[in-house]
Amino acid sequence: MTTPCGTPNGIHPPSADVLVVGGGLAGLYLARRMAATHSGSILVVEAGPDAGHGHLRWEHDREKADRIWLDPASDPYFRRPYHPTATGFDGISGLRGRLGGRALYWGGVALPIEPWALADGSWPAEVVADLTMPRNGEPPLYDSVVADLEKWAGGPLCAGRGFELGGRRFTEVPRAVLAEEGSPRWRAWSPLEDLHDPARPGAVSVRCDLQVVAVVTGPDGTARGVLVEHDGERTVIGAGRVVLAAGTVENSRLVLQALPPDGATGTASLPGLVDKLAQGFVTAFAPAAVPEQLRPFAEAGGLFMAPGPAGSRSNLFLRVYTNDHGLTVVDCYLMGEQTRDPSGRVWCEPGPELPWPTFAAGHVGEADRRLAGDQRRELRRMHQLLGGQANTTAAPLVFEDGFGSADLAGRITAGDSMQVPGQPVTYSFPLGWEQHEAGTLPLGGAVVDERAQVRAVPGLYVCGPATFPRTGAANPALTVLALAARLAGELTGARR
Repeated sequence: MTTPCGTPNGIHPPSADVLVVGGGLAGLYLARRMAATHSGSILVVEAGPDAGHGHLRWEHDREKADRIWLDPASDPYFRRPYHPTATGFDGISGLRGRLGGRALYWGGVALPIEPWALADGSWPAEVVADLTMPRNGEPPLYDSVVADLEKWAGGPLCAGRGFELGGRRFTEVPRAVLAEEGSPRWRAWSPLEDLHDPARPGAVSVRCDLQVVAVVTGPDGTARGVLVEHDGERTVIGAGRVVLAAGTVENSRLVLQALPPDGATGTASLPGLVDKLAQGFVTAFAPAAVPEQLRPFAEAGGLFMAPGPAGSRSNLFLRVYTNDHGLTVVDCYLMGEQTRDPSGRVWCEPGPELPWPTFAAGHVGEADRRLAGDQRRELRRMHQLLGGQANTTAAPLVFEDGFGSADLAGRITAGDSMQVPGQPVTYSFPLGWEQHEAGTLPLGGAVVDERAQVRAVPGLYVCGPATFPRTGAANPALTVLALAARLAGELTGARR
């Protein structure tokens, strides 16, 4: 499928039919899908190095993997090419600047956006239909992506395990993961899995260590390529079409720089930046006191999900495992949809030098505070339910004021070191720390049309969660992949 990736050393294609900015989940999957039917040249440009294709949880033990995830200083590939301001988007919020990007860090969760988030008119009807409905004898895009993941996994993405608790049906979360037998190590699927598979049709070139400074446009305003930098030297790579798949904040910067002065936004700012609202608690049980419903999963572990309370825009998760001290740890959390708001935004300070300084600000509005309150009420209910099932009396849940734990890393890993049952630890993710940032370039909005093309810059497309009009409560990866497949069909003329 590809030519080997490496530092350019002044050698890279002078032009490409389609140039993809970003060698992460969206960009590489888009290139893979295009290569199956496209005869033209496809070039993926990645700012970071090719540092190996192994997943974080496969290459390192749990303690080191957690440290790399939660302590950016320990990850040589972590970078933040923007300035965090106001609420959130600091700490662990940033990019994993290497070929594969966050695809080498994610947990493999493959959930579609909930029907309630797709059906309210925020998403263009044709996009919803492509995601969820068969067309011309082909399956919905969600199903098409799941089929790819199941082929890699060698079977269904979950075993169908589940249980009833507190009037809710918990089902196993579908995850594109493979575990090492007899070991806690596992890996999630990534588009790097068959990067160099000679059996795949088509050709994709990948070039690393090339920072994309700006999109290059012609006199007619059409995208003509990108300006890249390597070791302080800049050059232009021409392209018939350019796809931005570099992450929400970087995509926003590149679009803002490319828009004409009187472009669709009228300013160097893009509103609607959101993350997930996630909070939970960790507690532990002695083996004899594990709630009956969870006992079958205590040793093997598992991740289960039920819909959150009505109107909460959240999903409720239970993760169960046994720690090194022989206690069964339960991590119970809710992940919910943050409401898009003009105060959450990405903006640039325009000037003669490129790239423009870029800033990101989150905003916890009144609707978000209500959702956080709903989540905490449900967490308290679940905590009482678990204690009741175990016939134990546990310390009550105590949440901090506001939203976002300053010591998040210690709180969410507290279960690993618990030696005494019944002492719960609560946590909440500051904005940006879930690393599910989205919403600044929504499909069908003022800047990007239903086909994912920037309205004011023909030939420039956007791929990734920046294009989500609503995020729902679900993890974004499955939708990122499905929209990448949709755009691949658009660019190759094979769209259903």
